[in-house]
Amino acid sequence: MSLLVIIPCFNEGLSIEQTIRSIISVEPSAVIVVIDNASTDDTASKAKSLGATVLIEPRPGKGFAFRRGLTELHQGVTSVLMVDGDATYGMESLEESCKLVKESSYDMVVGVRQQSGDLSQKRSEHYRRGHVAGNYLLSWIFRRLFRLELNDTLSGWRVFSPAFLYSFPGGNSGFELETELNAHAKSINALIVERPISYHGRVEGSESKLSTFKDGWKILRRNIQLVKDERPLIAFGVLASPWLLLSSVLFAIVFKDYIDTGLVPRFPSLIAAVGAIAIAAQLWVTGMILERVRLNRNILLQTNYRVWLLNQK
Repeated sequence: MSLLVIIPCFNEGLSIEQTIRSIISVEPSAVIVVIDNASTDDTASKAKSLGATVLIEPRPGKGFAFRRGLTELHQGVTSVLMVDGDATYGMESLEESCKLVKESSYDMVVGVRQQSGDLSQKRSEHYRRGHVAGNYLLSWIFRRLFRLELNDTLSGWRVFSPAFLYSFPGGNSGFELETELNAHAKSINALIVERPISYHGRVEGSESKLSTFKDGWKILRRNIQLVKDERPLIAFGVLASPWLLLSSVLFAIVFKDYIDTGLVPRFPSLIAAVGAIAIAAQLWVTGMILERVRLNRNILLQTNYRVWLLNQK
């Protein structure tokens, strides 16, 4: 076994066969695992009819489904493809991406979506422009927060090294999964590369499960939470800044009165200034403590990464 394919699915009966066939056409020997994420249609039976292994994950959420699929990650796997089951992603870069992982030691190859120009009207009309704008905005925010240069941070088409996934601690999420994978890549200083892939509208009758605003907000919130985890010193430093500024202003007022009169007539302002600087100090110390926790956690993740590589030898 060399290529393991993990396909999280929720009611993708209209497109799962096309997705599997597109993979087999490029990598006939791929081991395909479809995770039925509480589907109510015939997704599972159609996947089984094409020889795919079907696992059940009753908890709704792409992250839970993907983590369930990782139970099939065994010795002998050299690369892992994660792709959605909606037949919207092209496979023209799959062979090259697997080679980049196996031969060039890349940890994650991210497919940068490019809308296909030869779509039929029935497919192209399902290509939601709101998703494009949201993806662009959230990708820009992620790049600014994590300093990781990815052009399509929410792409659901990715090829991983097994070591990368063996060290991945996340997956307790829904559509925030891609954000967690990006943050993990930053944590272990993973080697990342992007490759263009064609992106098609959904097949007629198939509907996207992603809500532009509801899930977009969840992804943004997850980004903010991950900043606290991955860059705590900066995150808590930002929180401490307004308290430090408030303390400085109040101290300046009290000090000016003292210079002018030799008295402290605004004693409540002095108390507030001391309280504000105490809060700022506590936030700063919290950031320093969490920074140390982050470093220790990253050492553990990197150790897990190396353990997989050693077991492969």
